[in-house]
Amino acid sequence: MRPRPRVVVALVCVLAIGAACANDTTSTKAAPRKTEHRTNAGPGCEHIVASTGKRFRRPSKNLIYMVDAVAEPTACYDKITFVFDPGDFPDLPPGYIVEYRKPPFVEGITTTTEGFKQAKAVLYVEMQATSDVDRRFAGSGRQTYKGNQRLGLEGMTHTVIVEWVKDYKDTTPDDPTDDKLIWVIGLNKKVPFTVDSANQPPRVSVLVMHSGRGVSTSAKQKG
Repeated sequence: MRPRPRVVVALVCVLAIGAACANDTTSTKAAPRKTEHRTNAGPGCEHIVASTGKRFRRPSKNLIYMVDAVAEPTACYDKITFVFDPGDFPDLPPGYIVEYRKPPFVEGITTTTEGFKQAKAVLYVEMQATSDVDRRFAGSGRQTYKGNQRLGLEGMTHTVIVEWVKDYKDTTPDDPTDDKLIWVIGLNKKVPFTVDSANQPPRVSVLVMHSGRGVSTSAKQKG
């Protein structure tokens, strides 16, 4: 009777990941079709489509406010999620760019991640239009994100540091539509990843695949 629970878990995982793949876009051009590489390590991991290419969602013009950031391990991937308050706007996630980059990640700013030897590869995460201060309140506004600049990473497989580049300077303070938040995710090796954006609440999740899990988009490219 034991196989039945495993099937249920796999179906739940597949349904959850399906939303991630549907919401994500990438600017990487499609590669010539090759034989797909699938693995069966973990419940539903073989159905996740990931790559090392850039992932992109068009920036929103509605300014929303970061309220939380959390890193958590799963059977298939390391999951880093950024959560937002929509403010006066519809319950929609922000736009984003997620891609591998080399330092400096932001001109004029040196991050802890750059000098962290265990971080062999780094994912740059930029979300727009977003802020950590709600200026609808009088004075200097209300701080909406009260978490740490660097996240706790207990149980993670490839993620060794997640850092908020909080000293990023807004060069156009009178235009909130270009406000952005920047995070960097240091990994112990370069591995495929994908991005999930959703609502209730608005959020963006970076899914860093465990080695040997999922379907590489060198075989199947998202468009």
